[in-house]
Amino acid sequence: MTADAPRPPLPHRTRAWLLGVAVPLAVTAAAWALVASWLPRLPERVALHWGVGGVVDRVGSAGDLVTVTGVSGGISLVVLAVLSLRVGRTALTRRTVLGLASGTAVFFGGLLVTMVATQVDLADATAAEAPDLGLTLTVVAAVLVGVAAGALAGPDPDLPATAPVPASAARTPLAGTERAVWIRTAGPNAVLVRWGGLALALYLGLSAWVAVVAASWLVALVMLGTLLLLLTMLVWQVRVDASGLTARGALGWPRQHVPAHEVVEASTRRVSPSREFGGWGLRTAVNGTVGVVVRGGESIAVERSGGRRFVVTVDDAATGAALLNTFAERARATAGERSADRGRTDGGEQPRGRTA
Repeated sequence: MTADAPRPPLPHRTRAWLLGVAVPLAVTAAAWALVASWLPRLPERVALHWGVGGVVDRVGSAGDLVTVTGVSGGISLVVLAVLSLRVGRTALTRRTVLGLASGTAVFFGGLLVTMVATQVDLADATAAEAPDLGLTLTVVAAVLVGVAAGALAGPDPDLPATAPVPASAARTPLAGTERAVWIRTAGPNAVLVRWGGLALALYLGLSAWVAVVAASWLVALVMLGTLLLLLTMLVWQVRVDASGLTARGALGWPRQHVPAHEVVEASTRRVSPSREFGGWGLRTAVNGTVGVVVRGGESIAVERSGGRRFVVTVDDAATGAALLNTFAERARATAGERSADRGRTDGGEQPRGRTA
């Protein structure tokens, strides 16, 4: 693949500072300030864990109670703050990191507040009620804040590619006004379906067992919710038309779109989901490549303007890539015609007519 132009600065830097650094710091500071005001009102020995039936089965000092959550929250705060400011060239990566930064801060802050709040003014820590309600509200709040932060992270800026599509790139021969659409369904292969079915059965059994042992329906809810989210990303519709390349999940969401005018070059290459992306579904690789990878093997690989890359594993990838190159070339020609028309209209060559 060829480089289109030097990489522009990462977009939406103000939002990255706000949602990836300022909001998490503010949430964490508020949670710790509230907990600090409650510490003198805690019993000498506090509850650290609740077992079956919501009965306290482990106690310790207040320091033990806040240390684990505080250290975990602090590490996540620093790591996600750094990532928020150093990555985010694509909307998926930016929304994911900023959503995690804000949502994780709410989760750890809410967890700390909940664990302490259940024991304020108690004489005996063993009388503390299980914090299921507080934990449920914490998870819900963390998800809502994370989703909101991701939505506010900002879309990708419009960056039309300027260099011609490389002469070596495959193309689909189309007449000047001829239209074409290429559509395929991308899904796991038979081997992955077979092993995935076994893994699904084991996961459902594990969810039920953990929920029973923990005596908490919240655990089952979280585990099943995660499973449903993952299942929506195993089957995709991939479409190439004059607008570019679009990949939609089985329910119409998630959706990834690469506009034709931002395609530097489309080609094919083989992809290993586990080695390159660490798993299957909608993923981001270490190098920033966004991928819809539902199996290993053939993929359409797209180099976008601004140093961005996108891949989708799908059958007949060569046909889709060639058609996408054709539409990318057509988009450049259309943009050039519009630019020339604007030049003539805005003071360039003026129409000339006869004088009597």
